[in-house]
Amino acid sequence: MLSNPNLEGYEITRKFWQYYYNSSKKTFVAPKKCSGCYNDDRFVVWAVSVGVQAVVDGARLYKELEPLIDPAVAIFQKYKNNHIKGYSAAENNGNDKDIYYDDDAQVASAIITAYEVTGNKKYLDQGRELVRFLMSGWNDNPNARNKGGVKWHINNAYLNACTTAEVAKACLQISQFIPSESKVYVDFAAKCIDWQIKVLQDKGDKLIMDGIQDTADHPNDTKWTYNLGATLSASSHLYHITKDSKWKDISDELAKAGIDRNAFFYDRDYSNDKRYWRDPSYFVQLIIEGLADYLLYVGDDVPEDLRKGVTEEVRHHLIMFYEYMKDPEDGLYIQSFEPHLTYKETYETKYKREFGDRKGWGLKKDDKDGDKDVPLKCLMGGASAARVFFQGARVVPKIE
Repeated sequence: MLSNPNLEGYEITRKFWQYYYNSSKKTFVAPKKCSGCYNDDRFVVWAVSVGVQAVVDGARLYKELEPLIDPAVAIFQKYKNNHIKGYSAAENNGNDKDIYYDDDAQVASAIITAYEVTGNKKYLDQGRELVRFLMSGWNDNPNARNKGGVKWHINNAYLNACTTAEVAKACLQISQFIPSESKVYVDFAAKCIDWQIKVLQDKGDKLIMDGIQDTADHPNDTKWTYNLGATLSASSHLYHITKDSKWKDISDELAKAGIDRNAFFYDRDYSNDKRYWRDPSYFVQLIIEGLADYLLYVGDDVPEDLRKGVTEEVRHHLIMFYEYMKDPEDGLYIQSFEPHLTYKETYETKYKREFGDRKGWGLKKDDKDGDKDVPLKCLMGGASAARVFFQGARVVPKIE
């Protein structure tokens, strides 16, 4: 039974590091091609960023993980374009331009967090350089139908929620450590979230839509958990810094929408007490982080009913994730967050007992070994699971 989410996060981090980190190649290497690999054995920078963030999150609490920070952060240099100063999706010779601003925002967050934990100024310098690159992704094309927002890719002006909010989040992180430049970063973050709420928030359910092409008439109205989570992190941090009630109102609205079990990203095929976020764990980790940031940054100003609701919702999801997605043999996790898309034995012994047989068993494509119905774990799954527990523990440190 899950009792200490932080300890669970630590155990997962230790195991995925042992499983994937190759000390001779000084990077994460897949023993067998799996989800998140761009070739037979190397991972895209997005998966690496989540892995490094999990290591740093863990080291904040468990000092024995601190020696892993430097080799973890050093992996990013294999992906860096030395001219543009951004990080490509794949390892390269320093010139590749397949660069995504949302991936790089997560790289920046991991590097800046490494500075928070260690005080090593080289991480602050690296983070500052990358944040400056991220800010260059603002869409200032005067001929665009949709102006503003941060681009998805350096060559694609899809203006999406995760990119815009995650860049804002990275700006706010670094603003704390460079007082002479702080206003520049805070103002840019405010510009990002103002745009996000104006353009991508559904005025009905208050959720955040995925994005809009700079030439399009209408946004892509898919609503993922991580888009709301990253926006909530940024708006809450803006309130903490500025004390402007506008940001508190936005944060309250987003937090309430994120835990509404009638929301788009809940599986509503079940009774209310059994509903859950149906996104994969690499998205869910960011809504949990957003809710934790909301409680931290809005603090005593959080309405008591919302505080209680956030706490209960995070607790509900931590327990379900632990019960259904943990491999009892090696302690690692697949990426699914849906209890029927799990290990066959878990489905037969747990899912049917709790949920009945309303949904048939299966595995998500990302959790399969090729076309076989055999689970195959990956770096992203392990890293996201660690972050689910580390971030969740900020809300629910102990489960009785």
